[in-house]
Amino acid sequence: PLHRLPGDPDRPILSEYHAMGSRTGCFMLRRGRLKLVTYADPAYPDELYDLDADPEELTDLGADPAFEEERKALHTALRTLVDPAHADSVAKARQADLLAAHGGREAVIARGDLGFSPPPGVKADFR
Repeated sequence: PLHRLPGDPDRPILSEYHAMGSRTGCFMLRRGRLKLVTYADPAYPDELYDLDADPEELTDLGADPAFEEERKALHTALRTLVDPAHADSVAKARQADLLAAHGGREAVIARGDLGFSPPPGVKADFR
C-alpha cells in the first residue's frame, strides 16, 4: 500500500535480495502497476509483471514485445538508483567477511540456520 500514499503514486520503489544460496543479487523496481525483477548476472532474463492485472505474478511479461518499452524504461530507472553488479559485489564481499568472522563456511553450516532474523537487541541462539 505504500505506493498508493499521497504524493507521487508512480514513484519508483526499489528492493534488493542477496541471501544465502543466491547465485546473484536480485533487484526489484516497482513503478505504478508494473514490477521489474532483474539480476546482477545478465545470464538471468528480466521478469516483468503487471500487478493490477496479475497481482499474484503468474504471467511474466519480461519477454513480451508488447511490453519492451516499459521494461526498458524500468530497467533504466533502476540503474539510476543502483548499479546491480556493484551492489552484488559489495554484498558478496560483506558475506565473505561475515563467514570468515564466524569460523568459515563449514563452521557456519555445522552451526545451522535460525530460519528467521532475530529482533533488534536479541542475540541469536542456535541451540
